[in-house]
Amino acid sequence: MSWSTFTSSASPEQVRAYGSALDALHAFHDALASAAPRPELLDRLAEDLRGWTDTLAPMAVPELDRLAGRSLSLPVRGHPAIPPVTVDSLDGGKFEGTVTFGAFFLGGGGSAHGGTILTIFDEVLGVLAVTQSRAATRTAYLKADFRATVPVDVPVRVVASVERAEGRKRFLRGEMWVGETLCAEADALFVVVRDPTA
Repeated sequence: MSWSTFTSSASPEQVRAYGSALDALHAFHDALASAAPRPELLDRLAEDLRGWTDTLAPMAVPELDRLAGRSLSLPVRGHPAIPPVTVDSLDGGKFEGTVTFGAFFLGGGGSAHGGTILTIFDEVLGVLAVTQSRAATRTAYLKADFRATVPVDVPVRVVASVERAEGRKRFLRGEMWVGETLCAEADALFVVVRDPTA
C-alpha cells in the first residue's frame, strides 16, 4: 500500500489553490486571535463568514474525495486545524521538521496550547508510522511530558523516530526543541489497521 491510498484525486492546480486558501486562513486565524475588533466589525465579519459557509456547504464531498487532510504535497496534508509543519527530513524511521505556533494556538502566557502540542505529536508520529508501515495506522496511545513552555511565533524543531515494531504495533518517540531547550517529549503506540477504510 502506498501513500496514494491516503490522498484525494484533486488536480495539482486545485491543490495549489487550496494551499493558497489555507495560507490565507491561517493568517486570518492569527489576525483574529490577536485583535479586539469593534462589535460592528465583528458583526460584519460573521456575516461574511456565514456567506462563505453557505457557498461551500453544497460542495461537500465524501471524506476520501476531500482536500482537507488528504493533500500530501501540502504541510500536514492540508489539514486546516493543524499548524503547518515543514518537513526537513523523513527517512529511515526518523523525522525532522519545524513548526511555528501562531497566535491562534496561544494557550496563555505567550505559550502554545498543550492540546495543540499533542496534535502536532499525533500528526508527526502518525505520518512516520504510516511511512514506515506503508499502511494505515491508528493511534493507540499518546503520552506527552511538558518540560518547558513552547512559545508562539518562534520556530520549534520537531524530531521523531520509530523505536521498534512488534507485529502490527509501532512504538514511536517525539521531541520538541527550541534552540537547546527540550520543551516537550512524547511516546506513542500506533497500530496498523487491517482495513484501511476503517
